[in-house]
Amino acid sequence: MITREEIEEIRARFPVEQVIGSYIQLRRSGRTLVGHCPFHEDKVASLTVYPQTRSWYCFGCGAGGDVFEFVKHIEHVRFPEAVGLLAGGKLKPRRIPPPSAEPIPELTLTEEHFAVLTAAVEAYHAALLARPDLLQHLAGRGIDGEAVKRHRLGYASGKRLVRYLQFRGWDPQLAADLGLIGPKGEFFRERIVIPEIREGRAVYLVGRALRPSQRAKYLHLPGAPKPIYGLECIQGRHEIFVTEGPFDWMTLISWGFPACALLGHSLKKDQQRHFESATRIYLCLDNDEAGRRGTRELRELWGERARPVPHLKGVKDINELAQRPNGRELFTGLVRLADRRAWRRR
Repeated sequence: MITREEIEEIRARFPVEQVIGSYIQLRRSGRTLVGHCPFHEDKVASLTVYPQTRSWYCFGCGAGGDVFEFVKHIEHVRFPEAVGLLAGGKLKPRRIPPPSAEPIPELTLTEEHFAVLTAAVEAYHAALLARPDLLQHLAGRGIDGEAVKRHRLGYASGKRLVRYLQFRGWDPQLAADLGLIGPKGEFFRERIVIPEIREGRAVYLVGRALRPSQRAKYLHLPGAPKPIYGLECIQGRHEIFVTEGPFDWMTLISWGFPACALLGHSLKKDQQRHFESATRIYLCLDNDEAGRRGTRELRELWGERARPVPHLKGVKDINELAQRPNGRELFTGLVRLADRRAWRRR
């Protein structure tokens, strides 16, 4: 049986950046390296390698770990086999090209598709209201009952959607077109579901993990174009707040701020027009490497209009800040600090 000392010796002999770099192209970004994750359709280079800690993490799918974990994933083996492949020099990397830059044709959504999405929101919302434990969980994250009803939040049990759609007379194939259901059942099973509602109908859904064991924190509806959440909240506003995730967006809305969520840390070219009338754009992205990178890119895009809101030490995002008793007051103070920094840069 291999000893801990031997494992550490193998880890030192095979730097994680060299092993991962033998499979995918990596580029330097400060003290880290970034590349397209080979474990999902990654068009924004979400995988980050940290040479100093000998680790890696994908901000797209949530996969991560050390060099052995990467070999396990890429070669579909268990830990002992991963150690053996490295120790015996038997690893035979094959270069994995980044995703094609060619756009994937998106589903042309019909009124029936929107109706099915809206029906799914109804089913998920009713399921959440019947779960006091989940409502309490959300309340602990600063999402109270009023916010649950306002945003039509739901819960996907993974067992009832098809039956409900059939009861309502809808063809389940429409749900399959959207990616709501597939060979393994409901796409958002055992997740909190956050819809984007426009003019009274659902246009998109996001599923948020409830347990650490769920691989990705957020899942996005695969069969529809990803929108900006809360777009109706910022139209015509001169002062707006931009977040990454929907929980941060809902938190700011509950605090009375005109906010939207990019559902990521970048902006598509066809989405830039929605921000043309804003004179002050407060950037409230996450306090991690991906969030900082996104903040830099948006500052370059929006110039002096962009005002990065600083983070409190040890607080990752807005929703985490909301779990503090004086979260709103702390955030207001950070916004004032962002304003003072903007004035000093002039």
